[in-house]
This record gives sequence, C-alpha cells and structure tokens, in this order.
Amino acid sequence: MSIKQLYLACRDKDEVALEMLIVQFHPLMMKVSLRYGYFDEDCYQECAIAMIKSIDKFSIR
Repeated sequence: MSIKQLYLACRDKDEVALEMLIVQFHPLMMKVSLRYGYFDEDCYQECAIAMIKSIDKFSIR
C-alpha cells in the first residue's frame, strides 16, 4: 500500500493501516529519537502520538 492509501484508510479508522503507517515512518522516528548517542523512548512515543493526532488534521490537496 502507498502512504496515501494508508492515510486514507487511517482516516476511516482502520487500525491495521495505522500500524502499517507507523511502521513506514519508524526509521524517521528512530532517527529523531536517537539524540546524543542514546535512544530516547519518550521522544519516540511523542513522535508516534503526534503522527496519530495529525491524521485528522492533514488534508491531501
């Protein structure tokens, strides 16, 4: 599935699509969470929460 298809499925409250979307963005969230040579779990969780909350606010043009 493409990111667009996953996003649209997430808008329809598909939990499997949400999990797949988080897996797609896992490397980026890991990169942001690896600061100062160690993994910051709180930062990773905040990234995941922000992504979930942004699904309803985002719109495709």
